[in-house]
Amino acid sequence: MTAATPAADPTRSWRALLLSALVAIIPIAVSVPWKIKALPILVLVITGIVMLITRAETRLRYRVAWAIVVICVLRFAYAVFNIAFHRLGWNELDLPAQTLVFLLTAAVFTGRLHWRGIWTFFAVTTLVLGGSCIVQRHIMGVDRAYGINGGDWSAIEFTMVTLCMTLFSIIRLIQPRVALGERWLHGVAVAVGAYGAILTHSRGPMLAFIPALLIVIAVHIRRTGHWRGALVFVGVLIVGVVTATTALDREVVRRFSEVSGEMSTFSKDNSVGPVRERMAMWQSAWTAFSEHPLVGVGVDQFGTYTRARVASGEASEAIAKYDHPHNEYLEAAATGGVPALVIVLLLFALPAVHFIRRLGDRDEWVATLATAGLAVVTMYVLSAMTDNVFYRAMPHSFFLYLVLGFVMATALPLGTQRDARTGT
Repeated sequence: MTAATPAADPTRSWRALLLSALVAIIPIAVSVPWKIKALPILVLVITGIVMLITRAETRLRYRVAWAIVVICVLRFAYAVFNIAFHRLGWNELDLPAQTLVFLLTAAVFTGRLHWRGIWTFFAVTTLVLGGSCIVQRHIMGVDRAYGINGGDWSAIEFTMVTLCMTLFSIIRLIQPRVALGERWLHGVAVAVGAYGAILTHSRGPMLAFIPALLIVIAVHIRRTGHWRGALVFVGVLIVGVVTATTALDREVVRRFSEVSGEMSTFSKDNSVGPVRERMAMWQSAWTAFSEHPLVGVGVDQFGTYTRARVASGEASEAIAKYDHPHNEYLEAAATGGVPALVIVLLLFALPAVHFIRRLGDRDEWVATLATAGLAVVTMYVLSAMTDNVFYRAMPHSFFLYLVLGFVMATALPLGTQRDARTGT
């Protein structure tokens, strides 16, 4: 008898590999300031539309995740209403419109993708992001590294994205049955990504990273029962962070030590400093929400509103330079009222619930994607308390692209036999 010829791996066809390459490069593409990055996104949008039209399974996944699809459409629709109501310029619709763009690119995640290859390139992306900060600090002599997108003002958002990518490598690093070379790549990516993030001195994302990491470790232990290796990794990471912040760059320790002092001495007449200025902005945002609870002061109008209060003596001059209140929840409430705040909360909550329900999936890549998605949501939910996570294209695109993509990649009915690697 002639042995049967094994079926070809569908993820290694040229179409699957090309599509996987496009999916993999978007996180690094949105992290650089080059306009050419719009090209691969456009290709994915067109591909996503075609897949929605031609593939019944893709449409099924959108129906399974219908609540998340609805909240994305509502986010765009409410922005249109708010801009029209306040008679603002339509340029303000730029970022809300991206919600629909990435709702379409998410369809590509329902196809046959080579997830191991994608995750490997994610590690390379982490090396680039973290490495850029190391080069800025130790070769270019920059006091506070800020990465490769947007200059000094982008340091916090760049740190958040870098730490999300670092979490992706941690997820893969601690998994069983990973090839030695791949494990080493992810290990180096974790070290470079974490150290690069430390060099930005961005306190909010660093604090958010801790519970996100603990969630990743807890999910791994519950899924595999292997706790020793995970705890050894955490111990090594702690030693590395302590060494980096005490022997190599002590500035981040100094910045953390200033927090309590600034909080305790804050007043209207003493509102200079990163923490005090945030507190003053939060007061202004809350006032805007109190005065305009239904529709807010208008999309992206917090800066205009605050400068008017500064001119009338109601707010400190220290915050006149800011266009956003450094808190995503207060930004939504101040500029869009209760509806915008509810939309932001649901934009975080609905994907989180979706991912939590799939953490224990029997398919390894489904569980991996769910863990990664939950880690990103956790990072953003917590970082949003001390900074605006959606006001710039880089962190906004990163979140929508990966979270909606991971949602669709894992959005078959619970209990349905499936394979995230092959899309079947």
